[in-house]
Amino acid sequence: MSRLFQSLQFKISMSLFLVGVILIGISALRLNVRSQQSRKMTMTSYAFAEGSRLSGMSQHLLRRQVSRAADLELSYSSTNKDLRMGVIIDGQDLVRHATMQQMRGQQLQETPLAKAEVLLEEVRATMEGRVVELQPGKSLMAVFPFWEGLEQGKGCVILEYDLEIPLASATAMALHALLAQSMALMGGCLALWLLLKKVVTERVENLVCQVQGMSLETEPMPAMQGKDELAQVSQAVRLTHERLRRSEQRLRQIAATMRDVFWLAPVEKGSSAFVNEAYTTVFSRAIPRLGKYRWDWLNAIVPEDRRRCLEMLRTLRQGGPRQEIEVRVATPDGHLRWVRCRGFAVPGPNEKEPCAVAGIAMDVSERKTLERRLLDTAENERRRIGMDLHDDLCQRLAAALMKTGVLQSALTRAGGSHGPLATELANDLSEATGIARGFARGLAPVGVEALGITAALSDLGDFITHGFKIPCRVECSATDTALTGESATHIFRVAQELATNAAKHASATWIEISFEMTHQEARLLITHDGVPYKPTTASVEGMGMHLVRQRLDALGASLQFHPPAHGEEPVSSVECLIPLSTNPEIQTAEVL
Repeated sequence: MSRLFQSLQFKISMSLFLVGVILIGISALRLNVRSQQSRKMTMTSYAFAEGSRLSGMSQHLLRRQVSRAADLELSYSSTNKDLRMGVIIDGQDLVRHATMQQMRGQQLQETPLAKAEVLLEEVRATMEGRVVELQPGKSLMAVFPFWEGLEQGKGCVILEYDLEIPLASATAMALHALLAQSMALMGGCLALWLLLKKVVTERVENLVCQVQGMSLETEPMPAMQGKDELAQVSQAVRLTHERLRRSEQRLRQIAATMRDVFWLAPVEKGSSAFVNEAYTTVFSRAIPRLGKYRWDWLNAIVPEDRRRCLEMLRTLRQGGPRQEIEVRVATPDGHLRWVRCRGFAVPGPNEKEPCAVAGIAMDVSERKTLERRLLDTAENERRRIGMDLHDDLCQRLAAALMKTGVLQSALTRAGGSHGPLATELANDLSEATGIARGFARGLAPVGVEALGITAALSDLGDFITHGFKIPCRVECSATDTALTGESATHIFRVAQELATNAAKHASATWIEISFEMTHQEARLLITHDGVPYKPTTASVEGMGMHLVRQRLDALGASLQFHPPAHGEEPVSSVECLIPLSTNPEIQTAEVL
């Protein structure tokens, strides 16, 4: 029933019905007023004519003293059903003749027509008859004078007509006309109702069904035939449906052949996201689950990377620039898969707020594996070069230093002039030997494998203190057995690169290296009072920072730069957080 009241057919018909009722009501009121006015004018004219006739007859008959003829004329007038009563009075207001016999011989003020006394004086003074409505809508009073006999007295004919019944009759006639017009209106509205149902309502319902059935999986419904507006809209809907299906089929074909995941998520609440078939391979999740649980894909990502995903989506939903992050996906068999996500906002109709967010997620696990192998190869090569420097070059420099010492002693005993030159050569060789040993220790840190991360970081602090003449303090609260192997080497290389950059480029006067570790994560913090590091994009970073980020990716770690706060001491820091719960090497070490 509520659907009927909200239909266009009901609204148009009811609007026309209400307009018709208002117009008919106004017409009925005007007809009633006109009918009553016409009835009043008719009765006034009749009363004027009847009063004039009776006054003339009374003057003629009373002069001849033919009273019976006057009674007969008055009785003729009483045949009018609207006449209540009528009298003929003489100049002394004595009733000579009356329609009611009991009123004869009475004074006018003793009869029901006493209210006509207000008109007698004026009528007798002007000797002109008057027809007056003394009681509006109830009675009509006609008073006409005449001369009586030789005495020249002024008699009057008084007639009272009833107005209530004639006016009620006029109102009844108006109501009959109103009823006829109302029936005609109802018949017209019923005909309009049926016409609208056939011409508009049924066709609009078909058009609505056609629009609601615009599914990319179903064939377009047949369009309505004709050249009117609804038919043109239906034909345009069918054409649009066909174009959308063709475009969607091309898009699905492209998406189905992609190895990467293509996803599209509308911003409206309750709407489902679209993903291609590659989602099952990359995220190891079933596509139908996204229809019930829109955030099911988030459960496949390791907890440490979920916040970055949500921040990227929040930025895109607010219309921000394109985003690119790399996250780890946990497979059902316990392995980790690296996925690079590139997202962008799809502009809406007003181009201010996006209507959806979309992007591509690609499996970069092979690239990560290759990068890790390259890091391992580079680390092995560094160790080989460091060992060659230590075992070959440093030994040769040590032997040359010993020979120079012998030569210096011989020249001194001989008292030759080349003794100071030999001493200077011995000092240069000693300094070169120290530099070579420092390079060898930096390329192949023996302490990381033999003594642990704590000893390696302490040795790094001593190297920076002596090599760059900058005080470097090291604080470690981690146990030596909790972190070993490649993870410890990666952490040491990250600390080495960050601390060396601070010493070379930040113009720092002091550096502090802090390393602590819990069961969940390890925290490396490099603090100095020099120029803060300004992060740049990966395309313009140096080779050192590029290798740092590769090592952090291998560890699944994050890097954060903390510039000095405004108004405080100019101290900058670089913080590196390494999750231990998802690091395969740490888990293996803990089990062993």
